[in-house]
Amino acid sequence: MFSRSLLLVLLGLVCLQSFTTAQNGNTPDPCCFSYQTHKIPIKVITAYEVTDRRCQKHGVIFTLKSGRTVCADPDIEWVQKHMNTIDQLLYESSTQP
Repeated sequence: MFSRSLLLVLLGLVCLQSFTTAQNGNTPDPCCFSYQTHKIPIKVITAYEVTDRRCQKHGVIFTLKSGRTVCADPDIEWVQKHMNTIDQLLYESSTQP
């Protein structure tokens, strides 16, 4: 009787875990919770990504050469310039034979 009860409890926990994991799949990833306070040199940035619109705080995530990611405020001028520069570099590299 004890093993049957234990089995039912474990089965219930597994079901609860799967429901919890499924609900977490609807959250945006990644989001910014704070912004970089100083300008990042363009030469150390390899890529950027705009955060999902479901995030509470709109942001731009820069990937640095070190592999680290840094959030920045997309309304700041240097952030917009860096995004445009990266877009331009990617466009130029894709159009060259």
